Amino acid sequence: MHSLIITAHPSSHGFTHAIAQKYRETKEKNGHTVEIFDLYKTDLKMGYLTFEEKADMKKPDATRDAIQTKIKAADELVFVFPIWHVNMPAILKNFFDTIFTGGFAYQYTKDTFIFPVKLLKGKTARVFCTCDAFAFLYWFIGNPLRMILQFGVLGWCGIKLKNYTNFGRMRKKTPEECQNMLDKVERMAR
Repeated sequence: MHSLIITAHPSSHGFTHAIAQKYRETKEKNGHTVEIFDLYKTDLKMGYLTFEEKADMKKPDATRDAIQTKIKAADELVFVFPIWHVNMPAILKNFFDTIFTGGFAYQYTKDTFIFPVKLLKGKTARVFCTCDAFAFLYWFIGNPLRMILQFGVLGWCGIKLKNYTNFGRMRKKTPEECQNMLDKVERMAR
C-alpha cells in the first residue's frame, strides 16, 4: 500500500508535522511506502485557481499533472492540517479546487443525472485536524468541515473517508497529552 500524506501548516513547529511523521514511521515499519507532501514546502507550488472559461482548466499544467500523478499512485490519502475559522487552511482548499478537477477526480457524462462518475474510487482517506477550541464544539455544531470533506470533496470523487480525527485544545496540551495523541495516530496507522 502507498500512502500520500498531505500537510497544510505553514510552521515547522505545528503539531500537524509530528502527526504526519508518526503516521509515516508507523506505515513504513509495517512495509508500506509513504510520501509526505507539504503544501507549504513543496517545489510543486500552485497558484490560486483562476480561469475565464471552463476549457481553460483542461489546458496542460505541469504542476497540476505532477500532483495528480502522485494522487493516482496513492492507495490512501492522509490529510493533516489545523482548523482555522472552522475550516481548512486556504492552501488546502486551493489544492482541492486546483487538483481534484473534472476529468481527473470526477466526470459528468451524458448519462449522469445528479452525481458524476467518481474517478478516484478504490482510494481511502484519513483526516487528522488540530485546533485550539474544544474538539467537541465541532461535533456540537454538526461538524461542517467533516461533512464538506466526506461528501462534498472526497466522496464526490469516490474516495472513502476512513476516519476524521480532531485533536482539540492544542495550546493547552501537556507533552504527555501530545504523546497520547501520537500514540492514537500510531494505532490508526497500523
